[in-house]
Amino acid sequence: MPRRWTPLATAAGLVVVDQLTKAWVAANVPLGVRDVTLGLGFHLTHTRNTGAAFGLLRDLNWVVGPVLIDATVVLGLLNLVVSVALVAYLLVRGPYLSSLTRGAAALILAGAFGNMLDRLRLGYVVDFIDFQVGWFDFAVFNVADACIVIGAALLVLSGLVREPRASAKRPDDQASANRPDEAPPPDQVGR
Repeated sequence: MPRRWTPLATAAGLVVVDQLTKAWVAANVPLGVRDVTLGLGFHLTHTRNTGAAFGLLRDLNWVVGPVLIDATVVLGLLNLVVSVALVAYLLVRGPYLSSLTRGAAALILAGAFGNMLDRLRLGYVVDFIDFQVGWFDFAVFNVADACIVIGAALLVLSGLVREPRASAKRPDDQASANRPDEAPPPDQVGR
């Protein structure tokens, strides 16, 4: 599979996992009930989030003249914009990015797209992974949320770590490499 399609295929697979787990929880775990203890502080608790991360902007609506703007729909459309931008970015720049950056972008794309599907289709996001140890009770989340958080952390890490970039050459680099009589561009002199 060409390098440009690998992050998109990874994101698509993660969206499928996200949607299947949400569908299973919606069908098998009663809403609002901590149903299953998984161990190490993890539980299954079926909740519905109409807001952004950690329930921010929950149940927020704006009235603009005669129009009611539902924040859940706005967040869903924002997820759509981010998803389209990430797909375009990965198609154009993906082959030139480090594998860590491509992986981070694929995770963020999967998370944005998975939650977008819920927001625009259901009007809320199905959350179900509940982590609590002692007094520490983290917000209930889902596979898409985990993808976004892990992807963002990897993106920060990719900015801090000097990883070799992908070996794909740009078409104009290949053309100039075939013409030895041309002087290298000023930014490549001395390399």
